[in-house]
Amino acid sequence: MIKNFLLDLIFPRFCLGCKKELSLKQASFICEACLNNIVLNSGVECHVCGLRNKNVRNRVSNIICCRCRKKTFLNGLFAAGKYQDPILREAIHQFKYQSVESLKKPLAELLIKYLKKENLIEKLQMLEARFPTFSTVLAPIPLSRRRKLSRGFNQSELLAKELSPALSCPVINLLKRQKFSAPQAKIKDWQQRKENISGAFTLNLNLKIIPVSDDRQLMGQFGNIKKVILIDDVATSDATLEEAARVLKQAGVKEVYGLVIAKG
Repeated sequence: MIKNFLLDLIFPRFCLGCKKELSLKQASFICEACLNNIVLNSGVECHVCGLRNKNVRNRVSNIICCRCRKKTFLNGLFAAGKYQDPILREAIHQFKYQSVESLKKPLAELLIKYLKKENLIEKLQMLEARFPTFSTVLAPIPLSRRRKLSRGFNQSELLAKELSPALSCPVINLLKRQKFSAPQAKIKDWQQRKENISGAFTLNLNLKIIPVSDDRQLMGQFGNIKKVILIDDVATSDATLEEAARVLKQAGVKEVYGLVIAKG
């Protein structure tokens, strides 16, 4: 406590949104007022054509339009907000590129708030008691070893760990990076993004499991996994999520969804 007080005295922290100085009690770099000012998306839409689906509150499997289902490996994509939101964009940038790890909590809270608002937690509930193993899991989009060492952490994995208790499901690193590719954010062309990420992921044969509680364990290589929720920070062209979903679908996973903080 004394150490934190002295650090804040010498290096005061300011809110990413309103730029006001933060108090000791505010653990993150964004104040509550600015966090509440971030506009959450209303409803969900087909991520391929953008058509809104009014029936998603009853079945999440109806998110993708009939005409779009053959164009995507994802069964749906959920985004809490828009990347154009200046506060949200700055928070994601600081979290992802400036290694501000404390932002994992407020950003995960935004995701949970959105899921609750849209009545989606029950629809995406991960565990089914009748199965001896997990039927649905959270899977972070993996980073290359080089990029993870540079940042100090995988931001998608941190988000997944924060989401796990709220969704009552485990975090399992089902995928790993098998090639180092240029950052997708630096590539504007959709086709180039697709080519850049192609072949980037493979199945992780040494699964790292972060269970909800110690008395639950994954049995077998993939156990009873039927649904996978891919966790990432931003979806722009959706190329990264599509490539990850392709690998999982080829491995036999029935349903793969994407869950991101913001859609670009």
